[in-house]
This record gives sequence, structure tokens and C-alpha cells, in this order.
Amino acid sequence: MSNTLTTYFIFNGNCREAMTFYQKVLGGDLKVMTMADSPMKDQVPPGAENLVMHAFLQTPGFALMASDGMQGPPPVNGDSVSQALTVTNTEDAEAVFAKLSEGGKVTMPIQETFWAHRYGQLIDKYGMHWMVSYNKPMEM
Repeated sequence: MSNTLTTYFIFNGNCREAMTFYQKVLGGDLKVMTMADSPMKDQVPPGAENLVMHAFLQTPGFALMASDGMQGPPPVNGDSVSQALTVTNTEDAEAVFAKLSEGGKVTMPIQETFWAHRYGQLIDKYGMHWMVSYNKPMEM
């Protein structure tokens, strides 16, 4: 069996902005479908035409999916899940960490730890939690 786990973010009206930001930081190919572009366009409430029905960011190593939440209360982003992004060198770890933390909050500065050459935690400007690491070989 081959399984794939993909992160799916739900935003409160700023999905396109957030996913464009993630594409600038992480690279990859971004595809966005608005409510007006969808097969359900005739059922979209007035004023919701430009909300994102589905966004998909595909990179060589992972994918992110997202949409703008439309039903129920506004989403509360981030508190119980973190995105763990592993990179392959110190420079990439520091660069990605710096870019993701712009406008956000660093909760653990990027630094060397016993398990990683570089590891840091942050909450980005969209309220999403990230762990960025360049790991050392695991010894058991």
C-alpha cells in the first residue's frame, strides 16, 4: 500500500494571498480555483465569487491544499497542528525559516539542537504553526 498525507489549510478569506506566499517561500506549482470558476458557480452566495474553492501547491517533496472556509464559524488556525518541514542543508533551513516568519512570530529561534543542525518553530502571519529542520543522522 502506498499512502500520501497532504496538509489542507482552511482560511478566512485570504487563501489566495497565503498560498501565493507559501509558493514564494517554498516554490512549486500553484493552481487556484475560485468559487466563480467552479462547477457550483450558480450556487455561490453573492460576494463569495472570488473566494477560493480549492488551491493546490505541488512541490517535488510535498503538497499543500487549501480553501476559504464558507460554512459555519470562521476557522481558528494552527493551535493543534504544526507543519514539519525538513530541508537538506543549513542555508535552506535558515532561509525558509526567515521567510516563513516574516510578519509572524518566532516561538523557538532557529538553532542547532541535539537532533538537528538547525531547528526552529514559528507561527506565520496567517496563524499556521511551522517546524523547520535540517536533521542530524538519527542514532539509536
